[in-house]
Amino acid sequence: MINIPTGIEFFDKQIGGGLYPGTVFLVEEVGAGGREFALTSVCKNANADNPSEVMYISISSSPEEVKRDIRLTFPHAKLDDVLESIKIRSFAEVYFSKSIIPLSWVSEKKPSLKSLREGEKDILSELVGVLDEAKEGSLVFLDSLSDLVRLTRTRISWSDLVDFAKGLRKLSVKRNILLLSLLTKDMVEKSYEEELLDQADGVLIFEWEAEREAITRWMYIRKLLGILPLLEKDKIAKYNVRIDPVEGFTISRFVRVI
Repeated sequence: MINIPTGIEFFDKQIGGGLYPGTVFLVEEVGAGGREFALTSVCKNANADNPSEVMYISISSSPEEVKRDIRLTFPHAKLDDVLESIKIRSFAEVYFSKSIIPLSWVSEKKPSLKSLREGEKDILSELVGVLDEAKEGSLVFLDSLSDLVRLTRTRISWSDLVDFAKGLRKLSVKRNILLLSLLTKDMVEKSYEEELLDQADGVLIFEWEAEREAITRWMYIRKLLGILPLLEKDKIAKYNVRIDPVEGFTISRFVRVI
């Protein structure tokens, strides 16, 4: 089986070069590093030496906002060629079509009959269409599960979202795709969160922790098909996370259970 590197060098060395194809959900306390993990993987895989496609699917941000976020995450890195290599698809117009947000805030387009029809689209069906474009062996970042969870309050059913998550895994395994997606921790009841996380091949948790006089970021692996047994053999419990202005997500140290 192929491995798709995360681009986080220390982590990739420990897990045999990368993650197996499938879906990996990044569950984070806000700002604890989950987004940086995904953006680092996207940027490190989007280079001329990597023939695989990198796709960034944004639910609520425009392509311009995506590029801005990436530049601000890596303020000291040279990103022009990297950004050109990332295939960005945005659903912001569909996402905000039935909200109080005016179209002019989301897009440069003017309101029209076509834009009204956009609002009638089923966002999950539209996502399926875009995901069908993902090539064999590619890296896909779906940004984010949190946005889709919010829509279960108004526009889509919870069961449809769970079925969509099941479908993501089937597509990823079938085409050898590594699909990363971000979920904000505790934004739904525990039972719902567990049901959603159960659909993934991997679940990485990112948390803040008060440590002496500092607040630090930690990553630990709750579930990771094919990889977790290796880490448990080495008795690795969790990783201390730092965000570097050039490299992005980095691991400074790890905790081993003795």
